[in-house]
Amino acid sequence: MNIFFIRTFCFILAFSSLLSAQENTATLRILHWNDFHAQNTPFKISKKDSLTGKEISYFVGGTAAFLGYINKYKTEKKNVLLLNAGDEFQGTPISAITNGRSQIDLMNIIRPDAVTLGNHEFDYGLEELGKDIAYAQYPIVCSNVFIASLNESLAEPNKIVQSGNIKIGIIGFTPPDLSILTLKKNITGLALPPIDSLATIYIRELKKQKADIIVLLSHMGIGQDTLLALRRNDIDIIIGGHTHTALFQPIKKNRTIIVQAGSRGQYLGNLDVEVDLNGDSVLQYKGELIETKVDKITPDKIAERKVGEFEEIVNEKLSEVIGTLETDWKRAFGKKESNIGSWECDVMREVCNADISFTNGAGIRKDLPAGPITIRDVWEINPFGNTFVTFTVNGTTLKNMLEWQAEISSRDFMQVGGLRYSFDETKSVGERVLHLDIGGKKVEAEKLYTIATNNYVASHLSDFFGIADSSVTLNDTGILDRDVFIEKIRATKNIHSLLDGRILHQNSEKR
Repeated sequence: MNIFFIRTFCFILAFSSLLSAQENTATLRILHWNDFHAQNTPFKISKKDSLTGKEISYFVGGTAAFLGYINKYKTEKKNVLLLNAGDEFQGTPISAITNGRSQIDLMNIIRPDAVTLGNHEFDYGLEELGKDIAYAQYPIVCSNVFIASLNESLAEPNKIVQSGNIKIGIIGFTPPDLSILTLKKNITGLALPPIDSLATIYIRELKKQKADIIVLLSHMGIGQDTLLALRRNDIDIIIGGHTHTALFQPIKKNRTIIVQAGSRGQYLGNLDVEVDLNGDSVLQYKGELIETKVDKITPDKIAERKVGEFEEIVNEKLSEVIGTLETDWKRAFGKKESNIGSWECDVMREVCNADISFTNGAGIRKDLPAGPITIRDVWEINPFGNTFVTFTVNGTTLKNMLEWQAEISSRDFMQVGGLRYSFDETKSVGERVLHLDIGGKKVEAEKLYTIATNNYVASHLSDFFGIADSSVTLNDTGILDRDVFIEKIRATKNIHSLLDGRILHQNSEKR
């Protein structure tokens, strides 16, 4: 055979193979976000400049600017997918005033390709959530929440989204521990089957529909996402939420690419992938978080008008100045006291005429700088509309409750009123609480003490304190927390809050 013919044949074969490979790959851009928490207006970021060391401030986020960034990055690529990993609800007053409908209205403007349900989507009860799902003009995908009596999923369990010539299979997971993340009455009648078995079923269904890649919208948190990826080899991408983790670069576990974009719309996640359409896999990927600086983008005018309408509602109801904060209110992150937590607990204890009070630190959602206090500030600090609940325990049970608290995660750690205690969680069970007194007096083992807390904590006593929910009799006062705090500020006028050492973490002090 002629050598020239052989070379020509080989060249044509190689070129054909290259063309074939190119024809069977496609690029996809995924713009993603999570845990927006109804932060419809921009908010200020302050940090030190890495070059000058000076403090700099600027505004980020807000729905209009956020959509401006989506519009910008969406036009740069042909195949683009918009995905939201949950917790659009709760965090600012407008969400509470409208039972979440404000966020559905705004998402109807954005029109994401798929959204999953976070735990806060359940905060206004199943009836309201059902209305919101019906009102949404975009797909809501949630695979692991079932209506028990009907044995059918609450929302669409999985979905194929076509982008160009790419078929993307999407499933969504809400937190499997939903029962401890919302009030139990909000999820009565729901069942949450095991994650892995559902993933196997729905991924198989999506593959039958010729999905090229599998994308999981997860509101389970970075830890659970990582463990799931390590257990399985059939998920290409996890778009995560719940832990508010800002992953500036994607992480990869087994074959799974994991991303998460912080919270409150400070960042828009951008993940570019090259998909092998024959091999149903991701060949290459590159991810980043884009900070949504307001002064660097043209805001979306339609979203801007809608947010303005909602702000008029809020301002009409909540703009009144009710007092002055003389010291910054700061939340505590970790097992320690916060001055805002102590103030709220002291007010709760006084109103409920209780010996002791507890509030979950994670339920306090905002710091507040010294200066005027508005009704809106109180709503944003306490967005959940919890009521005060009382119950009684003896001294022995109280000590055991604090022993449990000493070992619990920082997220679930309680702020306290009426008592002082120190602890070391590295010690053995029964020896962690080093000191405990109530009103300056030693706790008596058989004496009964009245405890005040909020209805969320009261409905999860076994999780927060290690005692059976049935072991105490709960009295829900019906008193709304933020109403009490508003009236206390009105009456006091000037609030001066300092740490007083009521919680001492001894092991932390040693370090």
